[in-house]
This record gives sequence, structure tokens and C-alpha cells, in this order.
Amino acid sequence: MKKNLLGMLLLSTISVAATAHSDPHVANIQVSPADNHTLSTYQLAFSSEAQKAEYLSRFHTAVLQVANSYLVLSLTQQEFAELHSAGALIFSKPGESNLPEAAVQGAISRAQSPVQESGIPNFSCYPTLAETQRMAQTLAQTYPDFVELKHIGPSWEKSQGLGGHDLTVLVLKNKKKNKWRKRPALYMQGALHAREYTPGATTLKFAQYLLENRETNADVNWILNQREIHILLIANPDGRVLAEQGQFWRKNTNTAYCALDETLRGVDLNRNFDFAWASPIGGSTDDQCAATFHGPSPASEPETQAIQAYLHELFKDRRGDLLTDPAPLNTQGVFLDLHSFSRFVMWPWSSELTPSPNADQLSMMGHRMAAYNGYWAFQTQEIFKAGGSADGYAYGQLGIASFTFELGNEFFESCANFEGEIFPNNLNALIYAAKVAKRPYKLPAGPQFFDLRLKGAGEEAVPAGTPVEIIATVADDLFGPSLTGQLPPSQAISKVELTIKKKGKRGRKRILLPAADGAFDTVSESLNYTLDTHRWRNGRYTLTLRAQDASGQWGPKYAKFLTIDNEAMPGTQSPVADFIADCRKGICGFDGSVTQDDRDSLTYTWVLQGGQFFRVFHGEQVEIEYTLAGDYQLTLQVDDSHGNRDVKVVPLELDGVIPPVTQFSYQCTGLICEFNSSASYDPDGEIVERLWRMGNEPYISGAETVVHTFPAPGEYIVVFVAIDNDGQFSQVAQTIQVTSNE
Repeated sequence: MKKNLLGMLLLSTISVAATAHSDPHVANIQVSPADNHTLSTYQLAFSSEAQKAEYLSRFHTAVLQVANSYLVLSLTQQEFAELHSAGALIFSKPGESNLPEAAVQGAISRAQSPVQESGIPNFSCYPTLAETQRMAQTLAQTYPDFVELKHIGPSWEKSQGLGGHDLTVLVLKNKKKNKWRKRPALYMQGALHAREYTPGATTLKFAQYLLENRETNADVNWILNQREIHILLIANPDGRVLAEQGQFWRKNTNTAYCALDETLRGVDLNRNFDFAWASPIGGSTDDQCAATFHGPSPASEPETQAIQAYLHELFKDRRGDLLTDPAPLNTQGVFLDLHSFSRFVMWPWSSELTPSPNADQLSMMGHRMAAYNGYWAFQTQEIFKAGGSADGYAYGQLGIASFTFELGNEFFESCANFEGEIFPNNLNALIYAAKVAKRPYKLPAGPQFFDLRLKGAGEEAVPAGTPVEIIATVADDLFGPSLTGQLPPSQAISKVELTIKKKGKRGRKRILLPAADGAFDTVSESLNYTLDTHRWRNGRYTLTLRAQDASGQWGPKYAKFLTIDNEAMPGTQSPVADFIADCRKGICGFDGSVTQDDRDSLTYTWVLQGGQFFRVFHGEQVEIEYTLAGDYQLTLQVDDSHGNRDVKVVPLELDGVIPPVTQFSYQCTGLICEFNSSASYDPDGEIVERLWRMGNEPYISGAETVVHTFPAPGEYIVVFVAIDNDGQFSQVAQTIQVTSNE
């Protein structure tokens, strides 16, 4: 019974805090009218991913940072009072100015070197709007057979003759091969909310990756031949210019709204689309100064109008007028709206309480993409409410399979995190979205290939006769984590097909590959098949694999190039993975250049994990930030250009902050109890605040020793929280029995 009571108390905040906003009786802290507009910085603890998501939903415009066990928010005193009175564990952030700008300065202090020639100030990896437009123009000039540059409409400032900018779309496809043919389309956009740095950089970097790797990456080559990729690089260009100055700018810059404070002007473009606009449960407001102001009417803003018009030009309307009308399973096209932050993959509805009519199909694809980036996957309405959203419009009006990615953990994400983690981990999710764009409501139901490589050849040419091993995992149960715990269904693998085609030849050879263990009978199977290349002629071959599950559903195709050249040297030496670590308090730099191999072209994957911390980074040199001191494990995987691999696993004892050690004793005389926390201490600093919670009452700040009178005899749970000077906290709970004096 005690264990259940403790768990219920520590987790109960999610329900009471979620309702506190509408209850006029929960706040017992006195708040002056001036405090309703003064913002301070707080830490709000959460005890589960579901509780974190609930807080992100309610305060998504106020969140400055997501940490392992708490959010950093900029709140009014009234908002703080409501959370406090509802029983949430919330406290002022120690040792930091209670201003939102403090978070900006913190991000800047962790950013790039002070000397930079390009990029947003202090964030050299993120091109400015002007640089983005120039780079887009350069791509169009450099790859004229694969790039078309479109200006689809003006920003608000340009529509008013105030300078402003065009909304620029890059269209990527093989223009020679598909001159008169329209292919299934992937549409993606970034920075609809201006202050989100990573989405805008991701759109441009994805375009660059596709173009630069089209000759060496078979998947990319196939995508550019069989798909159209439409990328709106910066969806809110006017606001982005302000955000590049370090401002937490979210909306567009329309001066017609919020005349009393020009720093709060504009419309939230992701609440302005003409579907479920101003929905009663849509998470928006008619308060012109609010962060989620939806505008005076649906699609009132030129940016929204331009995007809607372009989507209607690009996609067919495949859904009926009723909310219950599903899009047909043969609907083509995928819509992706990239935001930051929170590490989520979400899909409609976001404005309706009932699941969408294509909920099962959207869930399948959403969980598939989340398997690549490791993000939490869920239908938006389970957590967030966002009427008038971009993805809601694309699905609601047109029936397009639509998703929102929330990238990373901060608005102003460090370049080390963006380049080492966020972009490479989301790259394969974006490629997957392009692959299934022909049948997004069907293909994701089929198996995926994971970690496909050609051992012995890799990306290099090899002479005929070289044994080439096709190694992969093929799985029908490869899903990212579900926030609700409900994963899509999966079936056993039934068949794996390999197609071999030589460049310049019409013929194809098809082979049914065996499972590594001899039988396809489980939802996840290993593949290890050796190609006999003795009779292969010189040239480039495309190896295409796909798999079928027991329900008869085929998954998308996965491809590799294999080049036979009898003058080439086979690669037989595997790399020997090694690294140099330079770890300081809270941050580790890892350098894999000391890895030994006979070739220079190596790829590095780093996994650092310990406790609840888990991060995957890529690159020869990476910099990984963590918080807590403790025992970690570092795994370095090195692959060479011939598909050979070595893995090194090393335990690390890392220096970092140490949470307080919490304990307390108590003594009761009738209903009056004295609690003593003097045995608590902080190993690497000092305890700066002590919070107590007596039963279901709100947390109160107290000294080492507190006296409390309970209202009646019974069993109570008492929680003690110690907060140290680093903002770390620990809590301990005890169930006590209070008796009457009589």
C-alpha cells in the first residue's frame, strides 16, 4: 500500500496541474496586477515522459529548455502560483537572473567560437536568412538538372512594401528524367516559428545532402529519380530576421496587432491555417499580444496564404468534407513541418479530441520515422491542442499524410548538437518519408531494413570475385517509442527480395534471400548473404532490397551501389576503433582520428549512455554535453568505406554535478509533527532551498526543521525536496501515521 501511495503522489501532479489553469480556487499565493506581466525563470520538475508532454502542451510558448528531469520556463507570477497551488514541484532557477534572456545568453555561451565569418551570430552552423537565400540560388545554378527555385509568395513586410522577403521553395528532382512526368511529392518546411534555429538549417542541409550524394548513395539517386522533394526553407522569413538577433521571436511581424507592445506583435502562423481555425480546443487565442494569437480570420497572413496555395497546387484533394472521412489508402504525398524543440514526432489531429480517420496509418508511419531519430511518437491531440496548424490543414483539407517533428532540446541549439546529433539522426527519417511518399498509408506497414551494408565492398569499387556480404536487420517491429505505450501491430517477416541491375542494361536479376538462421518466422530477422561476383563484368550495379511480412504487405525499397572494377584493390582490413577523450565537468569531447585503418574514409557513430541519459552522435570529432556525474558507457562504432566495422565499448566515470542527498526524520505528538532534514547534504555544493509537501497540500519552502499540524488523524505522505546551487534536486518521501492526542 505504501509503495502505491508514494507512486500516486509523485505522479499525481500531472492531473492536478493540468486542470489548475481553469480553477479559480487553486492559487493561494497573493499576486499583484503587475506580476501578471513580469516574467521570471523557473524549473518545473516532471516524473515521466507523459507528464513532461503535458507541461510542454500547457506552457509550450514559455519553455526555454528541456532537461532530463525538468523544464526551464519563463512564467508570470500568476502562472507560477497556479502550478504551485496545484502541487507541482516548481521553483526559481538558482544562480540565474529571472529573465528569459538568461536562457539566450546561456545558449550563446555554449555556442561557437567568437570569431566567425558566416552564420547567425554565435551559431556559425546556422546560415542567416540572407545566406540561406544565396545558398539556395547557388544550388540552383550548380545543379540545374536537379533544382528548381520557386518564390511562392511574399512575407507580410514584403506584401506591405516594407522590404521583406519571398517565401522560397527548392524543388529537387531529376528534371531530365521526369520532364513531363509528375512524381509523388515530399513537401517539408522549416522555421514557421522564427526562433527555432534547427528546422531552417535542417531544410537547407537536407537539400544539400541529396544533391551532393546523388551519385554515390543509391537511395538518394533513386529518390531524385522517382520523387519530387519540395522544401520551403524558411516559412517565416520576417520573424527569422529578428530571431537571428537572439530574440525569442515566434510570430510573423504584422504590426496591425498588439499596438500596445510592438515586441509582441504578429500572428502565430501555426494557428492561422484555414482548418479548425480558432477551434475551441485548438490551443490558440484572440489576444493579439499572446504567443498563440491566431489572427483575425483564417489564413489572414500572406505567409499562410502562400503555403496553402502551394499545397493545393502540389497535392490533390483526397479527403471528404466530414471529419470522419478518411483519405484513401492509395493517397500520394507526405507533408512535414519541422519545429523545435522536444524530440517528438506527431501527426493529426491536433484540434479534435477524437482520433483522425487515418489514425492507424499515420501512427504506423510516425512510429517508423521515430525509429530513426529515437523521438517519442504520438497523435498530437493526445498532448497538444493546435487548431489552425499547418499539418492539420495539409491532412484535414487535402488528406495528405502529415507530420510535425520537434527537433532537439532548445530553440537556440548548440552547433555541436545540431551537427553531431540532430541532423544526422533525423536524416534517415527524412529519407524514409521520401521513400514512402508514393503510398504513405500502405508502405510503412511493411518491413524496414536497418543497418544495411555491403561488407567487403561498401562504397568502394572491388574486383570481380570479391566476396560481398549483404548484412542487415529486416524488421516489421522497428518503431520509435510511443508516448502512450501503444505501438502499431507487426507481423513475421515472410520474404526478402534482392534485385540486381547493371547500369546501362535493361535486364534485372531477382533473388529471394534466405534468413540468416534459415527461416523467416519472426518479426525481426538477420540477413547475411554472400554474393558470388566471379562472373560479374566491370560496371556499376544497383542492389535493391525489399521485404514482405506475413500479411502480404511489402515495405519500401532500400538500395546500395556495387561497383566492379578489376583494377581496384579489395578491402580486407577492418578498422581498429579507438579514440581520445577530453572530458571536463558536464562536457566531453571525443576524437576518433586515432582509429587505425588502411583507408581514410571512415564513419563514426558514438553512443553515450548512463542512467536516463542516452545520446547518439556522428562524426570523427564530437562534443557531447551531459549534466550529472556518474558512471557512463561510451560505444564507438567505426565503419570503413569497404563496409568493414569495429566497435569499442569503454566505461567512463564522468565528472559533473551531483544532486543533493536527501533524508529526513520526524517525531509526532498527536497531530503535531516535527520534521528534521539536517542529515541532508549536497556533495559538490550547498543546498539553497528546501521544500516540503505534507499530504496533498502544495510544496512549501522551509528550513532544516519544520513543524506541521495535520488536520486529522490518518496516513499521510510527506515529501522533502532539496535544491542545490546548480539547480539539481532530489526528493524523498515517507508515509507517516498521525494519531489523535486522545
